[in-house]
Amino acid sequence: MPTRDEHVAKAEGNQSVNDLLDTASQSKIDWKLTISFYTAMHYVEAYLARNKGEHLRSHKTRDNSVASDSELCKVRTEYAHLKFYGYNARYEPPQFTAQDVKAAEGYLATLKAYLLPLL
Repeated sequence: MPTRDEHVAKAEGNQSVNDLLDTASQSKIDWKLTISFYTAMHYVEAYLARNKGEHLRSHKTRDNSVASDSELCKVRTEYAHLKFYGYNARYEPPQFTAQDVKAAEGYLATLKAYLLPLL
């Protein structure tokens, strides 16, 4: 089972790659949104590893934990938005813009600021 520190390191690594990308093309926008979701996912997994001793392999199971955990539910909306962006950026025709990337960055910043003190 990955540890809290391993999940945080993965989230930070994802963010480092995300920071290298601009929004000059649709593919970069899509990748930024995808990476933002997976960054958030690793912060959630770090919380679960640290506070519950859990490592969840399925998005559905993780979604249930985010909805039911007394702390994670406080960032449920942000996580859901990031998941929506990440999923649709991967699988749907181009539809997102640089404004969506800004929104995702805000959701991720809120989620990270809330979870880091709990890790």
